[in-house]
Amino acid sequence: MRSVGPFDGWLRGAIVQFKYHGEWARAAQLSEPLAAAVAHMQQAEALIPVPLHAARLRQRGFNQSLLLAQHAGRLLGIEVKEALIRTRRTDAQANLGSEQRTINVAGAFAAQPGFPVAGLSVVLIDDVITTGSTLSACAKALRSAGATSVTAASLAREM
Repeated sequence: MRSVGPFDGWLRGAIVQFKYHGEWARAAQLSEPLAAAVAHMQQAEALIPVPLHAARLRQRGFNQSLLLAQHAGRLLGIEVKEALIRTRRTDAQANLGSEQRTINVAGAFAAQPGFPVAGLSVVLIDDVITTGSTLSACAKALRSAGATSVTAASLAREM
C-alpha cells in the first residue's frame, strides 16, 4: 500500500471537502499526487476503485474513489476498471473500531461480471486507508477472480 500522506492537515481538509461537501473539482487536484504514488509502484495494468453500495452512491451522488481513479488513470495512461461491486450494504467504517471494520466488510465485495481481471496486475484506489480492512476485502475478491497482483494506493493514511 502506498499513500500520498497522513490523513492530517491540508490533505484531511481537502478530502473532507471533496468527499462530504461535494467539491468534485478537487478530484483533479488530488489525483496528481495520487498518480505520482501509483507511478512509483510496480507496473499496473488497471486501476480499480473501491466501490460504494448503490444506496451510499445515491446519498453522496458520486464515488470519490472512482473519480480519483479516472483522473489518475488519464494522467498515467492506465485503464480504469470498475471491476468490483458491493454485494451488501455495510456500516460506515469511520464509526467502527479495527476489529469491527474487518467484520463489517468481510464478504462485502465481489468481482463484477464483464470486467475480467484474471492475469492482471491491478492497483486498488481509495481515498483514505485506516486499518486496511476494506482494501483487504477488495483484494481477496480480486485474487479470487484471478488477478495476479493486487496493490493499493490512497490519498491518505490514518496514522
